[in-house]
Amino acid sequence: MKKFTLIILLICPSIFCFSQEDGIYNIKDYGAIGDGTTLCTKAIQAAIDSCNANGGGKVIVPPGNYLSGSLFLKSNIYFEVFSGATILFNDDIENCPIVDGRWEGIERKIYASLFTGHDLKNVTITGRGRLNGQGSTWWEAFYKTRDIRVQNGITEREPDNPIGSPLKVPRPRMINLYNCTNVLISELTIVNSPSWTIHPVYCENVTIEKISIIQPYESPNTDGINPESSKNVRILNCFVDCGDDCITIKSGYNEDGRSVAKSCENIVIGNCTFAHGRSAIGIGSEMSGDVRNITISNCVFNGTLRGIRIKTGRGRGGVVENYRADNIIMNNVTTAISIDMFYGGEEATKLPVTIETPFFKNIQLSNITAVNVENALIVKGLPEAPVEGLSIVNSNFTSKNGFQTSFIENAKFKDVSVNCEKGNPLIIDNGVAVDIDGFNSDNLENKEAVIRLSNSNDVYIHNCKTRASTEIFLQSKNTEKLKLDNNLLHKASVITE
Repeated sequence: MKKFTLIILLICPSIFCFSQEDGIYNIKDYGAIGDGTTLCTKAIQAAIDSCNANGGGKVIVPPGNYLSGSLFLKSNIYFEVFSGATILFNDDIENCPIVDGRWEGIERKIYASLFTGHDLKNVTITGRGRLNGQGSTWWEAFYKTRDIRVQNGITEREPDNPIGSPLKVPRPRMINLYNCTNVLISELTIVNSPSWTIHPVYCENVTIEKISIIQPYESPNTDGINPESSKNVRILNCFVDCGDDCITIKSGYNEDGRSVAKSCENIVIGNCTFAHGRSAIGIGSEMSGDVRNITISNCVFNGTLRGIRIKTGRGRGGVVENYRADNIIMNNVTTAISIDMFYGGEEATKLPVTIETPFFKNIQLSNITAVNVENALIVKGLPEAPVEGLSIVNSNFTSKNGFQTSFIENAKFKDVSVNCEKGNPLIIDNGVAVDIDGFNSDNLENKEAVIRLSNSNDVYIHNCKTRASTEIFLQSKNTEKLKLDNNLLHKASVITE
């Protein structure tokens, strides 16, 4: 009997220390219970802290349903949620911690997210399991807060929430990281976020891949992935179906964004599919710290309100530049491409250029196929800051309305087909140095001019071909330096005023 007891004593310590010696920390060893009702915050946090204290390693979440409040990540942690495991974010608003953060481009106090991290390196959140934000409680609190703000005439996003609001500060996200380097977020399915889902801020070298994000379309501000003032971010092979923008790139709001002065740049988005949402891939409107060097390729937009969307308004300042999108398929999208510098509804009168004037430069779109869309393209530049360097090449649009542009400069439309049900396939108002090369429309029912120009200068139209039944190719008013060359127009007329 004594010998048997001795054997047990020798075996048990090795079992107890196995996870630490192997660098693997099972949250169940720290007291987590996967019944979906027992609060496991302290147990999961203890596993994270122990892993970090021992130099790093892997924290594992085995199959089960684990209810947890806000967790605070540490450096050198590989956090894996196994297939069959779900972490449920506790919806207890009153006891949710409040931390320093950034929301809608302004540095302020915010509720801590399910995963929050500050000043970390080598952070991984992965696994084939699920994160469930249980966002409905937070959404209801948002709507109540919105009603109070409206009743008190508060329309701006700042300052803090008014008296009577169930929210002391802005809502949490699911994953919110600040000043972190070498970040990997992969494979998880994330549902019902309280607000934005994945939000890296001031981060560098971030990879987000193979993530599925699913929120109800009616849920408020449940963006999918929002890199903000971050560098070298790769978003690959993801599926996003959410209640707001699927991906939006940001860099701060107005004076706050300009004072922080951290750009969002070197962003790669590829091989992703987007469903529903207010836009598939957007920039802004908070872009006051600049956004540059964005590449998008091989993506499908199906059912989003807008496809490609770049938005800003007077007061933002900052620049969006060096943007490329290639090989995009869009279906059932209200507006395929929206480039809007009047976000907020300002008047289209020319104002002096100041530090608050935003700029859009060098936006190149190619190999776009858009079918079953309401508006093919809407571009609204500022009179004092036209959209500069817009290029659309080798693309096809089937829509109700065609291209509608105003205040553009150094623009090119090459080998583009726009088949719209009504109106002009291409409208250019206040364009300067515009090259229209091989533009055509095959809609036989449309009796409007294929191209309509007004108040423009230095426009070159060449290599275009009309159908034999096309009645009007070009209608131009107040356009200077207009040149037509090598166009096959059949009987179509050119009307200039």
